Amino acid sequence: MKTWSVMYLLVWIAFFQIIIILFPVLDQMSTDYLHGVVGLIVVAVAMYAYSLVRKSSCPERIKRISKTTAILGVVQGVLGVILFAGIMFHFGSIFQDIILFLHVVNALAIITQAASSATAFDMWEEKEFLGEHPPVVPS
Repeated sequence: MKTWSVMYLLVWIAFFQIIIILFPVLDQMSTDYLHGVVGLIVVAVAMYAYSLVRKSSCPERIKRISKTTAILGVVQGVLGVILFAGIMFHFGSIFQDIILFLHVVNALAIITQAASSATAFDMWEEKEFLGEHPPVVPS
């Protein structure tokens, strides 16, 4: 599997994970567990994508964005576990709301960072960065 395809796969898995929560088709507990399993897949794919990017000769900026995405994935997993424990053990609602807010913001950051790095890597691989080819000026 090409590196850029793994990176785009991460975007779509993260998108699917958000859809699972926004539009549940299962009961609440099954939805939560499915969300958790897909979350683990997001973390695994983010780490795998970063390992592929790290081994490439792509620009350092892409490597940093990919690394940040993998770190955000791990943080997201920790926030998810805390949130799940809060729901199961009925922690205070303000605490749960703060963790939920951070969890949502982090999810959006992951999908944004993953899309950014996937596009940048794809452009780098196809030699589409400005400066490598002269810009085409319409006549």
